[in-house]
Amino acid sequence: MSRLYGKWRVEDFREVIRGLDEKTGMNGASLSICAVKAMGKNGNTLGSYRPRKDASWGYFSFSLMYFDDNKFDDLDAIDVIRHEYCHYLVDALGLNEVFHDQSVHGIAWKTACGLLNTDQSATYHGCFYPRATDDSFMNAYVSDDIQPVNILEQIDRWGLNLPSIKRRKRLEKSLIRKYTKLRVFKAGDSVFHDKLGYGKVLDTFPSDKKQLLYVEFEQGDVRIVQNRKVYKVINGDVKRPVSKAV
Repeated sequence: MSRLYGKWRVEDFREVIRGLDEKTGMNGASLSICAVKAMGKNGNTLGSYRPRKDASWGYFSFSLMYFDDNKFDDLDAIDVIRHEYCHYLVDALGLNEVFHDQSVHGIAWKTACGLLNTDQSATYHGCFYPRATDDSFMNAYVSDDIQPVNILEQIDRWGLNLPSIKRRKRLEKSLIRKYTKLRVFKAGDSVFHDKLGYGKVLDTFPSDKKQLLYVEFEQGDVRIVQNRKVYKVINGDVKRPVSKAV
């Protein structure tokens, strides 16, 4: 596949999409995939997703003129596939209607891209990723850099303003500088609330000033609480840090 692995086959495209399906719970790998010599009037189209029509599902197309060019970086190739997969998500989940936005590369599509660690630019410019190595390519090929996500569930839980993977990481680093690591949580953390008792973090939502936590408590109560209302439980001990926030 390209510089690292030689020529791309339809099954290679399908394997990347299958990895994305595992993260999203979707079934894009079941769609038709076309690998063609060139696409577009001037041959400058890298890929496309044709939306479903009536009862007929859409399909993916990719240009071998780019994908089989050893000057076309492998991680950029992965990003093109993700770009088109995000169009599939918008179509399959009806995200344009959810976001009240009918733009092809509007907020619905950009939100899907952000959650799948994908460049949110409408056109390819080749600078979202660093140059590929064997390890970085294989991690992207099997989607190891993406967290499992149910987009409609995320929208229902947190609203339409969902941060991308990159912005989420930046916000969490900023919150750590503000509050200390003991006040910034991740899914799977055990926590203690003075009134609600012990619980487990199921999901998080960072912002500039706070982190919201979606927590399931021992009695089965599931609530959204602020990070400053709970404490981390490490090896059975409740840690009560002194916040650096002023």
